[in-house]
Amino acid sequence: MGLLDCIREEMASQGFDYFIFKDCDPHQSEYVNEYYKFRTLISGFDGSNGTLIVGKDDAYLFTDGRYFIQAENQLKDTGIKLMKLSTPGYPSIKSFVTDLVNSGKTVGASDLVFSYKELADYGIEYSDKDNCIFLDAYKRAYGKFYPKMNPDDFIKMLDDKLTGESVTSKIEKVRKYLNDKNIDYYFSASLDSNMWLMNIRGNAIKYNPVAFSYVMITKKEAAYFYYINDNSENKDAIEDTLNELNKIGVSTFYYDNFDVYLNTLPNKETACFFFDRFPAKYAGILLSKGYKLVNDDCNVSLNKSIKNDIEIENIKKAYAKDNKIVKAFLENVKNEDVSKLNEYDLMVKLDKMRLDDEDCYDLSFDTISASGPNGAMMHYESKKDACSKILKDNLYLVDSGGQWQGATTDITRTIAIGTPTEQMKHDYTRVLRGMLTLMNAVFIEGCTGINLDILAREPMWEEGDDYKCGTGHGVGYMLSVHEGNHAIRWMTNPSRRETVLKPGMLVSDEPGIYREGQYGIRLENILLVKEKCETPDGRFLCFECLTYIPLDEELILRDEMSDRELKWLDEYQSKC
Repeated sequence: MGLLDCIREEMASQGFDYFIFKDCDPHQSEYVNEYYKFRTLISGFDGSNGTLIVGKDDAYLFTDGRYFIQAENQLKDTGIKLMKLSTPGYPSIKSFVTDLVNSGKTVGASDLVFSYKELADYGIEYSDKDNCIFLDAYKRAYGKFYPKMNPDDFIKMLDDKLTGESVTSKIEKVRKYLNDKNIDYYFSASLDSNMWLMNIRGNAIKYNPVAFSYVMITKKEAAYFYYINDNSENKDAIEDTLNELNKIGVSTFYYDNFDVYLNTLPNKETACFFFDRFPAKYAGILLSKGYKLVNDDCNVSLNKSIKNDIEIENIKKAYAKDNKIVKAFLENVKNEDVSKLNEYDLMVKLDKMRLDDEDCYDLSFDTISASGPNGAMMHYESKKDACSKILKDNLYLVDSGGQWQGATTDITRTIAIGTPTEQMKHDYTRVLRGMLTLMNAVFIEGCTGINLDILAREPMWEEGDDYKCGTGHGVGYMLSVHEGNHAIRWMTNPSRRETVLKPGMLVSDEPGIYREGQYGIRLENILLVKEKCETPDGRFLCFECLTYIPLDEELILRDEMSDRELKWLDEYQSKC
């Protein structure tokens, strides 16, 4: 009996008509430790975004446009129906679950890995604790217990010379916010926020230098809840980090005691946290104690996204090194015969080139190395035993990044292998035009990414094409390669916080065209928001480009570009 069948039997035994699964941890991390990949194990779909809803006789996988092609391939013959988010004819997850609840169906989900906001939006009153349905079904399907969470839990504190701001200073900013808003407690389950606040980095999640943790700050106290593996070889190093926190007035507690700690707090206080980043389980404890809950994070995520002068200096140094490596890699691919190589070979080569530099201690995500049709899958992953040869007279797309001392990098380029078609050139030129227009934008202070997205997307829209994702995401500082809440995208969402772009923020600029079964084109530069000028009409901002890797002239149709676009192109190529 397969895992999905066992899931259904467990649901029936506990009175559920439907149950919701995600690859998600208690911190709502985008990328998760293997322990929390429930949806992947059940469905076989391993994209970074997806929600699986299992019924007695049916099952549905909701994901976004980045993964439609991949999901269709991976869900084949599973009996699980693909539900395309933000696509006409398909419901949203919320409306789908709401309809189930309103029709009298009993729907469950784990209150530890689903956020307070999400379960409230779904209208689910019962929450299955610790995903016991999954764990029991796993045991029945495989005859063994689900393995315990066992991350490599090394943590270390960064020097203030690297971060540009002390832990004490960051905590005091939170305390001032609490005083100004008359809030008693700040709680955070967000790992990147916790790392930023405490100037700590770890490696609990692949490519994401974070440590499993919770943070609590009051007007007088601060606490850090840390995870440690009983068999850890890093106990001494962890103890050193905890001692450093204790010296500056931060109390430290064991991770698994967070709920016990919450239960010891006084009743009827005011607490703030982001509702969409905090487990429903812990919000429930506070509600049971009569707490007033405020959807706020004391500007921690905003302050984290605005890089200080020291961070910006370090970022520029790291990007200069990263640019040089990727430039050398692409020149090698263009100038040598790669017809006998495959996508995996090239991925391994680029990864090694990065990691050979002593200042690059990890990748920032799995390198996307895609030839021809595989490039049309936005988050394609080549594997040693499942990859394509490098196709002649087609396109090769590579999206990669590294974790450096002083930066997190991200870069995408598409190049021609052999002789490209006129359609390939036309599509590449349109993507290039969009990227250059956004990169050279000047905009008044107060704009969000929604105001700017059309600059990159218009060359695609004017011919009826669209890429099913945002144009740009924030980038962390030695943290997650995707950082928000600021982003560049056209689609609004009433439940999503739109953040004004401010000097010091990093954002990617990555329009694309994806032709299923043929090829994919994406060009990505990382931009730093900076001040342009101030006039009687306001303060105006612009972007400083951090990515300088030549664009493939073989794919550029210059006669399709305006004089202004050609000027931008020549200036960029010259700087490269």
